[in-house]
Amino acid sequence: MIIHKPKIIEDETSVTISAKIEVENPLSGFPEFLFYKFPKGYKDFITDRVDGFAVSLLPLAMQLGEDLEIRGSLSSRLAKGMREYQLVQSTWKPAFFKLVDVKYDELISTLGESNQGSVGSSFSGGVDSFHTLLTHLPQNEPNQDYIISHCLIINGFEKDPDIESFAEFQKKQQVYEPMMAANNLDFLVSCTNLRQFIGNELLKQSFAACITASALILGRLFSRFYIPSSYKFTSMGTFPDGSHLMLDNLLSTESLQIIHDGAHFSRVEKTTDIAQWSETHSTLRVCFGGAEYQEQSNTIENCCKCEKCIRTMITLDLCGALQKYSTFPRPLKRQKIRNAYYNYKGSRLFAKEVLEYAKEIGRKDIVFDLRYALIRSIIWLKPLIFIFDLSARLKEHSETYCRFVRFVKRTA
Repeated sequence: MIIHKPKIIEDETSVTISAKIEVENPLSGFPEFLFYKFPKGYKDFITDRVDGFAVSLLPLAMQLGEDLEIRGSLSSRLAKGMREYQLVQSTWKPAFFKLVDVKYDELISTLGESNQGSVGSSFSGGVDSFHTLLTHLPQNEPNQDYIISHCLIINGFEKDPDIESFAEFQKKQQVYEPMMAANNLDFLVSCTNLRQFIGNELLKQSFAACITASALILGRLFSRFYIPSSYKFTSMGTFPDGSHLMLDNLLSTESLQIIHDGAHFSRVEKTTDIAQWSETHSTLRVCFGGAEYQEQSNTIENCCKCEKCIRTMITLDLCGALQKYSTFPRPLKRQKIRNAYYNYKGSRLFAKEVLEYAKEIGRKDIVFDLRYALIRSIIWLKPLIFIFDLSARLKEHSETYCRFVRFVKRTA
């Protein structure tokens, strides 16, 4: 894989930096160029190094098993960190990530580079990002060098990215801009077509690298950048996630520190903390599949049906704050709790955290309903796991696998 030297193009409202990407075995739908677009006022903060493009496409090169050739300069610290990143990811997921060589025209230390010294944070409108923001506002962060000044939201990571017209994304933007302005924060929107290169699964396995790329491209703006944690550090050994305490800091340069933030809190603790912050009551967005913008009230409404909505609503109900949230307009009924389907390990972990919280405060009804939902999810999941495991084992012996497939077709 070759990343050519990026070029910058300006128009009336934005500045776009793009690089031609050559892949030895391109998958269907690969674009010719990878781009990142920012508001026009951020042009002077864009670095001429290839750091952001290298980090965003490293997971793809590892998945394809192609060496990465960078036509341009790279931070020397980042080059070392990318090597360590590969070693961790390939150890955790050897079937998914392969070690590759990274070649570059030049290594540069960024220590003497002009930098505004701003502190940024990734922002999605969810519990984790709101908690990181709340924790590092001036009234809560005693160290001035770590107070957040910019929140970065990325258009292009949704299941249906709106990178052409920008119309749907601008609706979400309208919700958060007033809240950011009220807290003296710069709300920075980045737009990228990265998802067209890496797809859904690879994005999930390496999403911190994908987020960090935008911050690295703005290497003359940020001195620190937060990646809000998903899991508490005590659970990270069980869940080698796409963002991890061991991974994210490896993507730092000499002048930009990447910080995995909030891993000493559980999701329940984060939710109860932000519930006291009125700014979240009309803006909390946890349902990425079904969250809708309500133009009349300028608020976000979650679906109130999926398991992520349900467990967030339960936590808010347990701490007495659910009724304050216009973002959850539909009632939390016991039947909804029992019918929630926790189909992956992470969702079951979060549900168990909520269950323990319900036990602590004596909500036996919630304890019963959550246990019912978890048991139901596991019962339905076990046959599927058995079938997938059997299929994987049979694939190791192609002749046996073909016989198995023919047998299934005949008996179906």
